[in-house]
Amino acid sequence: MRHAIPMKRLCPTILELLAFDAVARHGSVTLAAEALCVSVSGISKQLSGLERFIGKPMFRKNGRGIVLTPAGREYWMKISPCLRTLESASFEARAEHPGGGILTLASVPTFLTKWLIPRLAGFRRDHPDVTFSFRQHVGAYEGFPSDIDAAIRYGEGHWQDVRSDYIAGCEFVCIAAPDLVPDTGVGGVSAVVLQHTFLHHEQAPQAWPGWAAQHGIKGAQVVGGPRFAQYSALIQASLSGLGLGLVPQILVEDELQEGRLTAVGDPVTIDQGHYFCYVEDKLERPLFAAFRDWLLREGRGTVRKPAPGQGTRSA
Repeated sequence: MRHAIPMKRLCPTILELLAFDAVARHGSVTLAAEALCVSVSGISKQLSGLERFIGKPMFRKNGRGIVLTPAGREYWMKISPCLRTLESASFEARAEHPGGGILTLASVPTFLTKWLIPRLAGFRRDHPDVTFSFRQHVGAYEGFPSDIDAAIRYGEGHWQDVRSDYIAGCEFVCIAAPDLVPDTGVGGVSAVVLQHTFLHHEQAPQAWPGWAAQHGIKGAQVVGGPRFAQYSALIQASLSGLGLGLVPQILVEDELQEGRLTAVGDPVTIDQGHYFCYVEDKLERPLFAAFRDWLLREGRGTVRKPAPGQGTRSA
């Protein structure tokens, strides 16, 4: 009769990993024990088991506390996102209502703070049991992370291995502090804008040339000027009077309506914007499909033109 051969364990136990993560986060065995509702000796036992399995020290004493060794910190940085994913999945599985659960999103920061978050209450009115979890945005050349449901990205809408649905943001407007651009009505747009510094977003190299062509200005006249990685910084630079910005109109609706910024010339449509990116099978999840539909509807009705006399100057 054959005897079953025990399978060699290839990773630490979940108890060892949870203890390791808790100590790494709190810097204290005692605090980790309190967080996990176990004894200090229980935490110490799990840490010893982990170090035996890994074969090297994961922590060292530091005064009354405990800190990660270089090997321990490298290991923790790799496993921590996986543990957060397990927590989120478990929370979602335990949701009491069928319409509840977690939506884990990554988003470019300016769109998240100025456009999406102010609107989320509208979605939660219809889906009160949803919980949003936001992660660091996905860079232009990064692969799509496996631990998020969707990413809101900025660009031309072409990324590998994901479906990309346009939300909003292709309408660009030239903005300036009201005191920077006098409402003289003399000489036209070109006479006014060419006196000032042009502020650029580094991922929108064709925005200013496209705007210039629509307003009868040579593209070469608008290529110089500071570059910004985020629209939030570019908008703040415009508010501070450092120059003229060219930004998606959806990101400055409030500033234009309130008169804190002036729109110069006419808006121009550029072949890029904000996109909702996801793997196709996510649509099988009702909550995700409902959020996508709501988001795209919000995008279709989002741009408000500045009211006459409230922040629009044709120069």
